[in-house]
Amino acid sequence: MNISKREKYLIGIFLAVLICFVYYQFVYTKQVEKLKVVRAEKESVEERYNDVMKAIANLDAMEEEFKILKANVLGKSEKLYPVIMQEKIIIELDELLNDSGLNGNIAFSPIEVSPAEKLVSPEIKKTESSLKAFVDEYNGNVSNTGESSSNSANGQGGTNQENSTTTEQLKVAINFSGSYEALKSFIASLQNYERKIVIPSISITAQSEVELTGVMNLEFHAVPKIDDQDIDYLIWSLNNIYGKEILFSSGEASGAYASTIEEQSSEQNVNDFVMMLKSPSSELPTVTIGKAKDDSRGSYIYSDNDGIEAVEISFEEVDGNTFFKYKTTTSYYPKDNSPEGMQFIPKSENIVLEILSENRVETSDNSGINLKVINNTSKKVEVIIKNDDSSNPRVSVTSEGYTVNVTKK
Repeated sequence: MNISKREKYLIGIFLAVLICFVYYQFVYTKQVEKLKVVRAEKESVEERYNDVMKAIANLDAMEEEFKILKANVLGKSEKLYPVIMQEKIIIELDELLNDSGLNGNIAFSPIEVSPAEKLVSPEIKKTESSLKAFVDEYNGNVSNTGESSSNSANGQGGTNQENSTTTEQLKVAINFSGSYEALKSFIASLQNYERKIVIPSISITAQSEVELTGVMNLEFHAVPKIDDQDIDYLIWSLNNIYGKEILFSSGEASGAYASTIEEQSSEQNVNDFVMMLKSPSSELPTVTIGKAKDDSRGSYIYSDNDGIEAVEISFEEVDGNTFFKYKTTTSYYPKDNSPEGMQFIPKSENIVLEILSENRVETSDNSGINLKVINNTSKKVEVIIKNDDSSNPRVSVTSEGYTVNVTKK
């Protein structure tokens, strides 16, 4: 069969189109689908890579935030019990009663887990003059009063909604008798005790000029602790022989409660401010500063710096009153950053700042502070540095203004 040149040309075009169609349908399309999948995987990997790089870039900031958060948690839970142990609480209360000279019988309620109650003093409404409403209306205070009442109600409602934090609680009622001085001593010992003991209510009746009786309600709160905090509290230290071999015999108990838990040191603390320095390898921030005996730690600020941190603390005297403020490179106190600072009353004739340092852990441990103390008061500022590294100290102190004494121990 003879095929013309034109027919050969058309057949060639047809074959070329057929080959292109087959290639597109069975090769190109599949390759395009694979390419889309690979591109999607590439974008996913790039996104994960970017997230990882951001996390790595923020690692130091996150570690500092973690340390500060941990320090806050440790500080706020420090005075709470790790667990309610009724046996130990009996011993603690018995010791406090004996030390104060107050007689008391103790009754316990069952241990329960419930929201912590907020103690709110009742609002006292005073009788007002009938003309006050007209005066308020004239002064334009009527609407403000309504708004204030509304805000107060909303605030109380919000408090009830937010008060959902639960603790392990033990409620104790003490029927006491003794002198007024003994009662004051017992209350003071509760307020100054190493653990938080709440006195929600107390009733007192006079038996004579020198004798009082009454009922005092106490609350003990416990929360779980982190990093084995207060692990020593869980160790039972009374290992004597308890009770009697024959329960109702006339003999005395053979040594029950002959030993007690070691008492906390009663050395008087005259520090006005405290500062703690740690190595970068510590789980706590490298610098912590705040007012001494601040159980709420509201005055504490932190910094986590692998190198030298600049810290400034200043004292001003205005009209016979003493003010303080301090700052690091990242935070300051008071939070409003007022020019004068926060007013305080020194615990002694001098202003005392105690710095608790520690030896350097390794050669790469370079953390420390350059402390600048500004004293614009008539008092001396005593800076006491304890346990600093002898060969490479963490603390360097400069001063400005009046007398600043530095003592290393």
